Amino acid sequence: MTKKSSVLIALLGLCLCMACEKPTEKVTPKGVKFTVVKSGTGEKAKKGESIVFHYIIKDSKDSVWNDSYINGIPGILPIEDSSSLEQEIGIQHIGRMISPLDSATLTLPASKFFSEIFGANVPPGFDTTLTFTLTFRAKEIIESHKAPQYLDELFKKRVPLQKAKDIKKIDDFLASKGIKAEQDTSGLRYVLHSNKGGVKPTPESCVEVSYQGLFLENNQEFDSAPSAVFPLRQVVPGWTYGIPKLGVGDSATLYLPSGLAYGARGRGRIPPDAILVFNVKLIRVGNAFDQATGACQ
Repeated sequence: MTKKSSVLIALLGLCLCMACEKPTEKVTPKGVKFTVVKSGTGEKAKKGESIVFHYIIKDSKDSVWNDSYINGIPGILPIEDSSSLEQEIGIQHIGRMISPLDSATLTLPASKFFSEIFGANVPPGFDTTLTFTLTFRAKEIIESHKAPQYLDELFKKRVPLQKAKDIKKIDDFLASKGIKAEQDTSGLRYVLHSNKGGVKPTPESCVEVSYQGLFLENNQEFDSAPSAVFPLRQVVPGWTYGIPKLGVGDSATLYLPSGLAYGARGRGRIPPDAILVFNVKLIRVGNAFDQATGACQ
């Protein structure tokens, strides 16, 4: 037998062993069941360390809620002292039980999934008949105090890539609707619906506006207000760049790439990487925001 043949047979044997590995069901201290479909290194994270993992969350209607392989930002579970076990939720217990290169999955009804994975109640009006499946693969163990820097580096790497993806989605949307929008070097797209020649703010101004906020993806409204007052330096960058293009009395539609909105972290009802659309009207411009009256001076 040649050396080359021996190597091929050894590789074939390794592949067969991997294919024959049987899934192993595990149970957390509080009864959450998950299945390890492929075992990794066997090494567990210790106190002061964190397990980094990629994941996909999908509901029983086959809708993907989050995919860290696509958005590039994995989950990180810090391992605390064992005295914290009683207060921890299911996903934290799982973090103690998995090792790098483990691949696993779990399926839970909505209420259980939200409490054990997100540590939260099901949102009002949510379809509680849904079940959710979390599929994940442990990536590595890092020191917990290095986690913020670890994430910051990932966010920095993905910014230009996400910006390009968002702008393409916006431009494709505008083209499909036959909308002619102007462009800003920041990546903002905007349509001015009127140009009455009124006073225009600067990025340092205080403004009063009325607005409606929508998700580009499904045209669903997430926020609106007949009057909102704020300094332009204290809002999302897309507004800081976009509102100064209007004069008092003007209205516009602003199309914000996620990097000019709430980015990869999201905020509240805004999911990560959400492209936002704002219908806005500029009502008033001032030099400064008066905290006492909540108005522009």
